[in-house]
Amino acid sequence: MAKNGPPKADRSSPTIWLKPAKRSRDVPALTRERIIQAAVEILDLRGQDGLTIRKLAERLNAGATSLYWHVETRDDVLELALDSVLGEIPLPTEPLEWDKELTRFLTEWRRTLLRHPWSTSLFGFRPLLGPNALARSEHLRATLTRAGLPEVDVIHAGYTLSNFMLGSVATQVAWQAGDEAATRSRVASFLREHAAEYPALSSQLESESDDWDESFCRGLGWIIRSFVAS
Repeated sequence: MAKNGPPKADRSSPTIWLKPAKRSRDVPALTRERIIQAAVEILDLRGQDGLTIRKLAERLNAGATSLYWHVETRDDVLELALDSVLGEIPLPTEPLEWDKELTRFLTEWRRTLLRHPWSTSLFGFRPLLGPNALARSEHLRATLTRAGLPEVDVIHAGYTLSNFMLGSVATQVAWQAGDEAATRSRVASFLREHAAEYPALSSQLESESDDWDESFCRGLGWIIRSFVAS
C-alpha cells in the first residue's frame, strides 16, 4: 500500500481511455492484457510504491520499448489495473428487488477492493472511464432509478453509496495495515487516560465493534432505507 497518498496524475496527459487506439496489425507480441495482469500482481504484492515501469518490464521479461508501445506512463498502467479490478465486481445473474440488489452490489464492490488494498487510493486521480468502471456505474444508476427516485436524487444517491463504501474500505485498510489488535489496545488506553477530553469516545469503548462487515452492513442499510423515506 502506498505511504504517500494517491498518485498525482499528469493533468496534461489525457486519461488512457481517451487516447487513440493503435492499429492491431502493429501490436507486438506483448499484449495489454498481459501488462494489466502483471501490474495487478505487482500491486497486490508490493503496493503502489512497488510498481515501476522497469519492474513491470522485468516481470514480463520484456523490453521497455515493447511496454511503452501499449502504455505511455505509469499512470496509464494504474488506470488499466484499477479498471481490471473493477471488472471483478460481479454484475447480477438474476433480477433482484432494487434494495436487495444495492446491498449485493455494494457488498461485492467492497469485497473486491479489499482484495486489492492499493485500489482505494486511485479513486479520484483520473476519471473512471474504463469499460468495467462504466458498466458498474451504469448498473448502480439503473438500480437506483428502479427505486423511484427523482433523476437528480439518483445521481446524489449514487455518490452517497460509493463514497460510503470507499470510506469503509479505506478505513479498514488503514487499521489492518499493521497489528490491528495492538493498535486498538493502544488507542483504548490513550482514550481512557484522556477521558476528560474525549468523554463520548472513552465511554463507548466497550461498545466499539471490530467487526468491519457488521459496521458496513448496518451503515449501508441505514442509507438504503433513507431512500424509501425520502
